[in-house]
Amino acid sequence: MLRMPPIVTWESTRFPRRTKICCSLRDDSDYMRQCVELARRGLGRTSPNPMVGCLIVDNAGEIVGRGFHPRAGEPHAEVFALREAGSKAHGSTAYVSLEPCDHVGRTPPCSRALVAARVRRVVVGTVDPNPLVAGKGVERLRRAGVEVTVGVEEELCRVTNEAFFHRMVTKKPFTCLRYAMTIDGCLLADPSTPVAASFYSQQLEEYDAVVTTEASLDADPVLLSAEQGAKQPLRVVAVTSSSSLSKLAGLLSARVFDTKLAPTLLLGGKGESIETVLRRKNVEVVPVNEVDLDSVLDLCNQRGACSVLLDSTAGFDMLGVKEALEDEDRAVIQKLCVVVGPFAGGGQSQKIASSMRKLGRLTTRKCGENVVIQGYFE
Repeated sequence: MLRMPPIVTWESTRFPRRTKICCSLRDDSDYMRQCVELARRGLGRTSPNPMVGCLIVDNAGEIVGRGFHPRAGEPHAEVFALREAGSKAHGSTAYVSLEPCDHVGRTPPCSRALVAARVRRVVVGTVDPNPLVAGKGVERLRRAGVEVTVGVEEELCRVTNEAFFHRMVTKKPFTCLRYAMTIDGCLLADPSTPVAASFYSQQLEEYDAVVTTEASLDADPVLLSAEQGAKQPLRVVAVTSSSSLSKLAGLLSARVFDTKLAPTLLLGGKGESIETVLRRKNVEVVPVNEVDLDSVLDLCNQRGACSVLLDSTAGFDMLGVKEALEDEDRAVIQKLCVVVGPFAGGGQSQKIASSMRKLGRLTTRKCGENVVIQGYFE
């Protein structure tokens, strides 16, 4: 087990004013990891805002306030934590997984709330990439005489909000390609209905939009999270050719076109009779001349999606996914998620791309009978 030194002197070099703070790195890391656990209680509900957790800790090391951002438009994590702490916040240390905001949006600035509560010290997991914040919250705190430590468990805090960070920096949605395969490399159609607490159900809860093609509709995918109270993703059905649009006539009863629980958008060619039926079902129809991965992601971005899940039930030919994976300069897809089922055979193996690209930050986890492998194109 890696042993970390109990006492470390931190010096932030991110901002003009530097503050040396002697602190227990082990304690700070422990509290920050708890902040991230709190933050993730808002999973799937905060977009386009980030998930944030906050702890207020008194001088004895006791947690006297906890808070997380529950959903966009509601108070931020610091507000809830300070409310719980009350007068105990005076002289305390506040731990927050993302830099406190310093601008007036739908809620007041959290940096000023921390100053008003007279906290002694603030530990920040990572700086907010939002240009409206971007260090201003830290500077506000320091100008008010509050000691600030930046960068504790920074990678963990950034990964927790990977979609938010990506869209803030690139102005494009964070995109993950998901597919299922047998243990010997054959693709699986994987038309299973999401089950509560399953990995697939949690993925659908986490992403703002899920994309599939008309080729998947034969399997009748539902594309809805089974998690209680989940904010359901926008379901995007991409119709890649005019002949495919005519095929839809026999598939209009597919569950993905039932909009009682979640919105559905169809992107594709024109077909007046099909459009009329779909619009009666409250399915939004966006006719375009050419459907490819770029046009789909642009549409998701216009709809405010920070994150997009490409559900490749229909295989890798959909929307030019292979070409996107092979072109490193485009950097359209950021993450790959492979679900390996406990099966062998049943089809021919298929490469997702002709040229190899190395994945970074690989992780594996067992989910029921499946093994999930995830990695990033870096």
